[in-house]
Amino acid sequence: MRLLNIIPVLLFSLFLSACSITVTEQMIVSPSTDIDGDNLTSLIHQSGYKPRELKSDTDELLYALEKEAPDSDTTLLVLHGNALNLSLQPWFGLMQSLAGLDINILAIDYRGFGYSEGEASFSAMQEDAHTALQAIDENQQIIIYGLSLGSVMALEGINDPRVKGVIIEGGVTTSDAMIEHFVSRNRLGSLASVQVDEKINFDNLAALSSSAKPALIIHGEEDQNIPLHMGQSLYQSSGSELSVFYPVSQGQHCDTFIRDVDNFLPRVSSFINSLQTQG
Repeated sequence: MRLLNIIPVLLFSLFLSACSITVTEQMIVSPSTDIDGDNLTSLIHQSGYKPRELKSDTDELLYALEKEAPDSDTTLLVLHGNALNLSLQPWFGLMQSLAGLDINILAIDYRGFGYSEGEASFSAMQEDAHTALQAIDENQQIIIYGLSLGSVMALEGINDPRVKGVIIEGGVTTSDAMIEHFVSRNRLGSLASVQVDEKINFDNLAALSSSAKPALIIHGEEDQNIPLHMGQSLYQSSGSELSVFYPVSQGQHCDTFIRDVDNFLPRVSSFINSLQTQG
């Protein structure tokens, strides 16, 4: 899984430009328009999802998958990370697993991802997540599941009165910490003078601490993309005593559905049930 695709090519260009570069909001997304038709068919014909089309605020088509549970008043909004699309792993496998929940589910591909039109960027992810949130029926209780960089979009929606809680997997803490982590892990990082696009600006710690809504924080103990300590910090920042930390032994980046297959869905379901009980 790729988060913040500041890869050797980018670092080499940084070195050649007197060790100074501006990280733009397009650089931190890595979408794919390659569709795995077999996976998508499986989600639709075996897992029970159906395609849905939304419109971005710039009138571009956003591809979504939804699974209806007519007797449920709860919708899980799934916001994946900054790479790939819903037909590819790990998001495909996650969607397969979540289909076992007896609630409504809505998941989107942001602009530039999969079948969705437009150009991918960090701010487009933010705007499209808001579009998806507004597309959910006003009478539904909502739980937002944000993965990787999707954690930012999830926590930006936490103050919506319909949102009862959030699930964050492989989440990041702040924009500064995220950039610092990805620059420092590369050998040229110590030589770099990095400027960051002002649009890449978020603080998930503050968002959690200022909210009384519960959060389930999931993080792989072997996550090489987003270190475990970020997940721990997110949990410790939560303003709710009902929040839960779920570290995954041998878990890597956003792969709990396969690393802890026996416990993943029961733990997610238990958290959702606890929110439904609160009303």
